[in-house]
Amino acid sequence: MKKIILILSFAFLSAPPANAQTAQDDFSFTKPDSLQKLKKLELWATQYFIHQFRSGGKITFEDTNGVSLGLYGDTCDFCEAALEGTAYVTDSAGNVIVLNYAKTGSKTYVDCRKCKKYAGSKLNVENWGKTQWVRSSGFGDGVRNYRLLPYRTIAVDKKTIPYGTVIYIPKARGITIELPNGEKVVHDGYFFAGDTGGAIKENHIDVFTGVFSGNPFPAVIQSNGQKTFEAYIVTDQQILGTLTKAQVK
Repeated sequence: MKKIILILSFAFLSAPPANAQTAQDDFSFTKPDSLQKLKKLELWATQYFIHQFRSGGKITFEDTNGVSLGLYGDTCDFCEAALEGTAYVTDSAGNVIVLNYAKTGSKTYVDCRKCKKYAGSKLNVENWGKTQWVRSSGFGDGVRNYRLLPYRTIAVDKKTIPYGTVIYIPKARGITIELPNGEKVVHDGYFFAGDTGGAIKENHIDVFTGVFSGNPFPAVIQSNGQKTFEAYIVTDQQILGTLTKAQVK
């Protein structure tokens, strides 16, 4: 599950680990028959993605029992991983380990304000340095028993969009995206509410883009609460069933 969300722009670093599940690549659902029959939402969006780095440095990554996971990072790597909620860490043997945010503990591992890019942040940076971790797989885990899938999963405020909801965003339909396996597909506009985050409130959603740090949906992801777009609650049982099955671990 993500801890807190902020849109950042970093370069694509490496491929997913060998055991990462390919994102559900069927983006061919037809658009709803009649949008007028569906509940309309006015939303705004940011994005989040997987931070990738090589194990090194002096800051240890520990589990919720305070036991070292045998992986290390410098200040910025630890803090960015905490910010994004999921990290791909390459160990000394070249294996890529998937780490997922588990909880904010009481022990401070690092002062994240010592990372220059977070020094003046208005977010709760102090808590990032208290993050404890759990080993995961694929692209990481969302809420409940949902896995994260690039370009499908969104983090939501469950009071506005209940977990397990599928929404349709017309402005995302027709956009060409590149999946983690290199395949290029045209997005159908459907997204699954399978994650949350501390900064996600009311009509704010956060779009998960896997290992891609660029902005695949510029008409949707504008990181500005004043830049809203229309979305619709999907009721088609076939689409709901298919996307739910893909998201459940």
